Amino acid sequence: MSGEMSIEHRYASGYAALVGRLLNDTRHGWSIGTFGAVGEFVRDDDEPATRTITTSAQCLYTARAAIRINLDVEPRMLAYDTLSGDGESWGHSLAFCLPIPDKARRGVIQSLGHDTDAVRDEDRDAAIFDLGAGIGHVQFCLRTRDARLIDTLLALQNQDVFGPHGGALMADVLRAQPHRVLISPAGRIEVFAAIPPPDGESPEGPHTHLLPKLIQSGRTHDANAPIPRGFQPVLMFNPRSPWRDALGRRVPFEPELDADFRKLLDRHGLPGEARIRAGVEAAVASGTRPDAFAWPTTRRGRAVARLTLRRIAQRSPGDLVAAWRAHHDHAEEE
Repeated sequence: MSGEMSIEHRYASGYAALVGRLLNDTRHGWSIGTFGAVGEFVRDDDEPATRTITTSAQCLYTARAAIRINLDVEPRMLAYDTLSGDGESWGHSLAFCLPIPDKARRGVIQSLGHDTDAVRDEDRDAAIFDLGAGIGHVQFCLRTRDARLIDTLLALQNQDVFGPHGGALMADVLRAQPHRVLISPAGRIEVFAAIPPPDGESPEGPHTHLLPKLIQSGRTHDANAPIPRGFQPVLMFNPRSPWRDALGRRVPFEPELDADFRKLLDRHGLPGEARIRAGVEAAVASGTRPDAFAWPTTRRGRAVARLTLRRIAQRSPGDLVAAWRAHHDHAEEE
């Protein structure tokens, strides 16, 4: 499928149409997870893919991974961008959020039987186990037919995946190479690609992360994401940065990618952040000196203002915006 479609949607046909348009665009990716336990779905523009659509879900799978997005759950959507540490660029995100359940915490290893909800028919008779690494709405699971790994996981039921037997379990996981399945009320992501060794790098394309130190913090998401208090991301749409190619390599700024995301940002961004962006835009346009502007007092507010300056610098470079950036766009908070 071509990756030329705009990621913006005016909601003429509702949530299902938005999901369909975003899934069609191969430039961008998706993820489900919590802080340190995450699965990512991406695909190449020319990669063979199978698409299924029903009234309750939209699915897409390749030889490397699968994604299902449920249409009977409509989370609150929040678009935001984040600063990059190079002093010039930024990234984009659209979070699909639900209220955090009461007493949200990590669980323990549990057998979930056969994965009858698998995206592909051929995976529905395999055994699936919740590792207890997710928090709240999100489950991080392993799916396998490997008898030895199944016996190991059954023996470890009701134990912490990072407990005393965790090292032996992970060695068995590397041997058996099970599918990793991330599940939330918004859908699921299944990764079939190989798990690299501990000293290896994550493969290009779909992959998972299971990072004990981050998981044990008990957080549902990164602290830099402006998720409203009491909410948890249950699905993430990850638009490609206008500064990076599909492999994350730096490229010249691509304004059309940023323009596409700005439409989502205008519709689904936080109102307070929109006011900050508008205030900085108006001040620079009117020739206000940077030291005469009431700079935001919160860390996130300052990040939004700095992001706005970086956008202005790309669109309309000049001495005034350079003076604003020299005065305000410092790296000490990155």
